[in-house]
Amino acid sequence: MLDIASANLRRLAISWVGNKNRYEGVNIPKQTLVPVHDLAHELLIGSFLKPFEKSAEFFYFFHEEDVSNHQVYQCCMNIFNDPETLPEMAGELAGLLYEHCDNARVQGGEFLVSYFDDLLLAGEPANAIGLWKIQTKDPYLKVERTAESFTLNVLEGIPTGKLETAALIFNLDEAEGYRVCAVDTVSKKGDRSFWKDAFLRLRPIEDNYFNTRHYISLSGEFIHERLPHKFGLDRADQLDALYRSGLYFKENEEFELDNFAETLFPEEEQQAAFREFRDEYAKAYAVPLEDKFDISPPAVRKEFKVLKSVIKLDKNFHIYVHGRRDLIERGFDDEKGKKYYKVYFEDEE
Repeated sequence: MLDIASANLRRLAISWVGNKNRYEGVNIPKQTLVPVHDLAHELLIGSFLKPFEKSAEFFYFFHEEDVSNHQVYQCCMNIFNDPETLPEMAGELAGLLYEHCDNARVQGGEFLVSYFDDLLLAGEPANAIGLWKIQTKDPYLKVERTAESFTLNVLEGIPTGKLETAALIFNLDEAEGYRVCAVDTVSKKGDRSFWKDAFLRLRPIEDNYFNTRHYISLSGEFIHERLPHKFGLDRADQLDALYRSGLYFKENEEFELDNFAETLFPEEEQQAAFREFRDEYAKAYAVPLEDKFDISPPAVRKEFKVLKSVIKLDKNFHIYVHGRRDLIERGFDDEKGKKYYKVYFEDEE
């Protein structure tokens, strides 16, 4: 999706943002712009841009009234309009970020604001603003050499191989809130993200990736939670439905609601229950879901674990089910007083 072959890092500003709950403050030097020599330029391009090369999930800046009132959006718009304002805007962004660094897991660290040009996003020429909050540093060894002896020191440096909290804002779709990629590996899954939700205030773009991800999620919830209670399906029947759901997303290029429901659920009552659950899910999560769209392979790869077909038996056995529900039997052994599964097969590896 993102082509960085000709990318150029034009400006880089660095400040320091601490944890607000620990009263660590913000350190914005008088000169925030940092000169970047050729080797550092190459490392920064690889460290900041390369992890976004295969990004397929995009967001936009959101504000309840109007996106023009979004403070981070305003700073980005100023930089896109005049890159010379980056040092001033970097200071404003650092102050805004500090207001949301109140989670105990947020560590004080350098905050980098960068400006890239000569990018291609899905074939579209684009410039981009990069935001990068350093959370942890990697130790490395440095040997100091003199004429009489060698000294070994342990130093800390910014890791160049991973992004913990970062965002890339493209100068595309300005009126809608720009096109944004973002990562946050600090906030726990399911929690409000200090980076995406509080500081950047992002919302997912409602595209094929968005629809595919949500339909995989709601299908898993329906099969795990609604089917067994309402229709009495046992675990093996649930896993068979999960397996067939996974096949649908992997083998089809297009999703169509009625076709999906009829493919997965043999009974009309089950199909109607799935459509009803879809509507409940969309209302509960406030997400508008399309009835028909092109399936996104990257979303399938990322979310496929939701459709994992595994029967976990106590702490002793796992049975992985990949189809053929007719070759699995479930019963109860009166003599042993335990439940059992019987599996029929031809070959053993």
